[in-house]
Amino acid sequence: MSRLLSDAVGKANAILDANWTGRSTKPAPGLYPHQWNWDSGFIAIGLSHSDPSRAMAELESLFSAQWKNGMVPQIVFDPEALGHYFPEPDFWQAERSPDAPAGVLTSGITMAPVHAIAAEAVYRNAGRNARTSALSFLERIYPKLLALHAYLYRERDPEGEGLAYIRHPWESGIDNSPTWDGPLGRIRIDRGRLPAYERRDLSHGVDPSMRPSDDDYDRYVFLVDLFRRHGYDEAAIRPECPFLVQDPLFNSVLARANEALAEIAGLLGESPDQPLEWAERTQRAIREKLWHPEHRIFDAWDLVANGPIEVDTAAGFLPLYGGAASPEQAEALYERLNSASFCALHQGNCFTVPNYDTRREDYDRHNYWRGPVWINVNWMLAQGLRRYGYTLKADSLQKDLLQLPIRFGFYEYYDSFDGTGYGSSDFSWTAALFLDLVETFYRPAKEGFGLGPRVKALLSPVRELNEGQDGGDTPAEDLAAELMRSIRALGQAFYDTRRGRVDYDRLGASEEYRRYRSLTGGLRSFDLNLLVGRRQKLAFWVNLYNTIVVDAIVALGVKRSVKEVPELFRRVCYRIGEHRFTPDDIEHGILRANVRPPLSSLRPLRQFGPGDARRAFALKPVDPRIHFALVCGSRSCAPIDAYDAAQIGEQLDAAARSFVNSSEVVALPEERRLLLSEIFRWYETDFGGRVGILDFLYDYVADEQVRHFLQHESATLNIEYLDYDWNLNR
Repeated sequence: MSRLLSDAVGKANAILDANWTGRSTKPAPGLYPHQWNWDSGFIAIGLSHSDPSRAMAELESLFSAQWKNGMVPQIVFDPEALGHYFPEPDFWQAERSPDAPAGVLTSGITMAPVHAIAAEAVYRNAGRNARTSALSFLERIYPKLLALHAYLYRERDPEGEGLAYIRHPWESGIDNSPTWDGPLGRIRIDRGRLPAYERRDLSHGVDPSMRPSDDDYDRYVFLVDLFRRHGYDEAAIRPECPFLVQDPLFNSVLARANEALAEIAGLLGESPDQPLEWAERTQRAIREKLWHPEHRIFDAWDLVANGPIEVDTAAGFLPLYGGAASPEQAEALYERLNSASFCALHQGNCFTVPNYDTRREDYDRHNYWRGPVWINVNWMLAQGLRRYGYTLKADSLQKDLLQLPIRFGFYEYYDSFDGTGYGSSDFSWTAALFLDLVETFYRPAKEGFGLGPRVKALLSPVRELNEGQDGGDTPAEDLAAELMRSIRALGQAFYDTRRGRVDYDRLGASEEYRRYRSLTGGLRSFDLNLLVGRRQKLAFWVNLYNTIVVDAIVALGVKRSVKEVPELFRRVCYRIGEHRFTPDDIEHGILRANVRPPLSSLRPLRQFGPGDARRAFALKPVDPRIHFALVCGSRSCAPIDAYDAAQIGEQLDAAARSFVNSSEVVALPEERRLLLSEIFRWYETDFGGRVGILDFLYDYVADEQVRHFLQHESATLNIEYLDYDWNLNR
């Protein structure tokens, strides 16, 4: 891991340690001195990588305050920290409810149920030594998670639609979102009858313009007073409550949490049927009731007014995270999300995704949930985009999630245009989700081999993957075109080009693969001199490289990583005419104009020696864009695609632009540093050294601030390299 990332991980862990109370983690010092509901879920996800025992303690501390009816409260108050926040237990008066837990001080509302997702992460990320304790934790927490979900469907979904309502903006987690203006606006406040209260949030040095207004707080207090007057009896609250909303964020989290709950049930040998039924019901209801086709987004539904709340915020994209959107809805969502309203891919002057449409007149880049970027929402959106295959946009979000805390500090939220951190500093879920991002994408599991197995592999016979294939009846002059059509058919059926993934299992058993394998037999008598023109040659060799790697992974039964097979890129080949070509021969001998392979002390010379006839096929000069088209079967490679001779220049440009603007290239102007994929280190000479790399980045980077940084700080900036993830792009 680069020094900069390592330092940032240290800062994130230090924040979580400083905010640890001995029982749970407060969201931030100062303004938030207690334990918050969904904060603890996100915090547990981050801790699950480095301190699973504390992640478990975080969730069990929260659930020790679970109400008898199954509700998990929004806040669990620390008795030793009272007097610094409003509203506190004396205002909530939760003890009026017979369901309130004895001896525990809580609020009387809940929040989006991220907890099953967090519990699933605790088990998934637990190392071998912690797996037994993690399973024991799941056994303890599962009945409580089940009770929480049952509460939401029993008490908050009286019509059985599959959509739980919220009865206070604070339950949404996005407290002063413009979505709530309409429902809150119909509440008429009689200040003479409103309980007396004193705001405490403005006494912590927070700019009042960044917080909810006094009028908003009057309405918040009105609702709390309504709840406590009715003893938190849901059936009594419901007919009188002016704020009953089916929120797409809350219900999308619920849908995803049901999937996690079903997974946990399976791990424990319990039936997953009930969580799966809940998940399907909620996903269907979101898809059918909350979708707004004209706006291309999901809207909240106002149960009191019995109609949609047509206000577009980032919450409307969260059904991607919950798996609720149909493919057609997902495509429309992506088009809306990937626009200037919410900071388009490669727009270059903004951070994704702001919480509110930036083109609205009431968009406010400084005010809480009315414009800024929030880490937790973007973390969920990135997962949702990946779920539906929109990996380039997910990667853009991931890049911003990485650089915002490093560049501007671990704040509560950020300016969507200049990145300034706002709200509370040293914010726990920002630190925790940063850790999850780094651990998931930048500290990949690695598999390697010592010198002995590598030497043995080099001395082993090279396997001809097209040996024994008949080639069919395709004339030699048509073979290149037929191979291209076959490769394109494989791509259309089994390559997910948006996600950069390959379905190797289905591919290996397919008719398309059998057809391709047969055609490779024709290569054994193919005359490479039939390839005419640089573009045709470039497309032929790039496609052949990518497909021989896929062929090798299928043929050798690779399951997790290409590193399972020592020297894989030298141990398989295709015979083409009288010559054999391994992936290394194609990459380093042909496409890199016959240079020495990097990363190897075993091959100190050029790929093709002085007497090697294959030198005649080397393509000169080297086009460094090939490094973003060649697919090595690993997650850190470029996304897989099929290349066409007529469009190869445009396709290579697009591949380079996508890679340079992905999370494999992160510019940190404030730190005077660049974090780059190791591809740039391994192939530095292809780019023309350090200066050439910076020139290349300048040509393709979208962000104008980064372009300025590269232009004016190139001589003094420091370059560090990100770990390469060799896990299979399955």
